[in-house]
Amino acid sequence: MGEQMIAKKSSIKGIVLAGILALSFLSSGCSKKNLKSTAQPPDFAVSCVAVAPATSGTPLDSELLSQIEKKELDDGLYFFNKFLKKHFLSWQDVRLFSDGQLSDGEDSSASPSLERARKFADKLSCNAVLETTLHRYKERVGGKMTAKEPASVAFEYRLLAMPDGKVLCQDSFDAEQQSLMGNLLSFREGTGGSLTWLTAEEFMTKGLRNRLGKCSYLAEEK
Repeated sequence: MGEQMIAKKSSIKGIVLAGILALSFLSSGCSKKNLKSTAQPPDFAVSCVAVAPATSGTPLDSELLSQIEKKELDDGLYFFNKFLKKHFLSWQDVRLFSDGQLSDGEDSSASPSLERARKFADKLSCNAVLETTLHRYKERVGGKMTAKEPASVAFEYRLLAMPDGKVLCQDSFDAEQQSLMGNLLSFREGTGGSLTWLTAEEFMTKGLRNRLGKCSYLAEEK
């Protein structure tokens, strides 16, 4: 009888431990790279990186977007640019755009192009330009503990050498946050664990840090 009680208690402890481990993570799921992550050519010396304002993959005035989607992308661009400015603020070899640099006929959702990249390279006197494009920005529906719909974000970036526009690094992120139990394989590939359901801004920030960190020019020093 005593042995049965001990075995029963051990079984219960095992179940409880497994439950705690499962609940201790919420990972990003459905994450996939649409662009092949590329390394930079070793023979290109970057003097400094000009960070261009983030753009929308679909123009905000497009009839293909609903009013809700337009509002989501507009909000997403605001938080995207907010992240870029904060993230690179103290970097000596990275130069940031100012709000005034968008005043010469370009709106914040202008499409990426080599001509646009060269313009920012000239303005900021750099020989490399970071271009970022936001494709989807869906806010979490519900609270951080019991979200009805999780945050969902899709973006891509390219680091271009000037003046020819050769790609030094590129990567993309397309994900919807899921629990670890919903997608076990997504934990390492996504944005890391969280005990709560993240807002779209928080989820995008984690995704940006993850993807930018894979490019040696843009990786944070540890």
